[in-house]
Amino acid sequence: MDYIVWKDLGPLTRLVMNQLHYLGLLFMIVAYSYKIYQIFQYPSAKEGTPPRGDHQKAIRYSYMTLAMPWELDTQKHHMYRYVEFALFHIAMAVGIGFAFILPMAHEFMKNSFIIGFSKLFFVLGFLIGISRLARRVYSPAMRRISTLDDYFCLMLLTLWMFSGILAAPLKSELFLFAYYFFATFFLFYVPFSKISHYVYFFFIKYYVGKHFGHRGTFPKKGSMPTVKNV
Repeated sequence: MDYIVWKDLGPLTRLVMNQLHYLGLLFMIVAYSYKIYQIFQYPSAKEGTPPRGDHQKAIRYSYMTLAMPWELDTQKHHMYRYVEFALFHIAMAVGIGFAFILPMAHEFMKNSFIIGFSKLFFVLGFLIGISRLARRVYSPAMRRISTLDDYFCLMLLTLWMFSGILAAPLKSELFLFAYYFFATFFLFYVPFSKISHYVYFFFIKYYVGKHFGHRGTFPKKGSMPTVKNV
């Protein structure tokens, strides 16, 4: 089967891929801008005790733990979970990049390396999505902390990755439409879902670092190299 001829795409596919997709992006930017504005309206937490540590160093450490799984007990003893976490989020990033780059550089995206690279991460994202969904269903501990939104988002993200596997070769308009349908839906939905954690992450890490740095418990002893004056 030949590649999709871009100028022959149907009006519905063009509508979802271009107008609705970018309208969704604009909506998400406005929604998150308002959420961030609301966060800044809350008064800053104040400590009532003398500082016992370095705030700035602790804040840096708090952010750096994302790339230091050995510093977190939950990750240190289950390193495969961290690898799964990293690959799943990379797959999501590849999916977002694919969705925004394709309309502007569709000829470039037909490169066999780009197609293979995209399919690889779509497959990984799909398999990890299935694994995570199964864990939420079959693990009693995960079921207790899971909400309907958790199941809904994870299921749709997994389906989006599956549609990406089929859409990446750029040989079927139907699969391309399905891929952009999911991508566009998420742009409108994520501001109302727990996927918003990627925005709150920056605020949470800052305040966690500042609070535990004030108490002198962050960073952990020996976790960050010290620089001595010469």
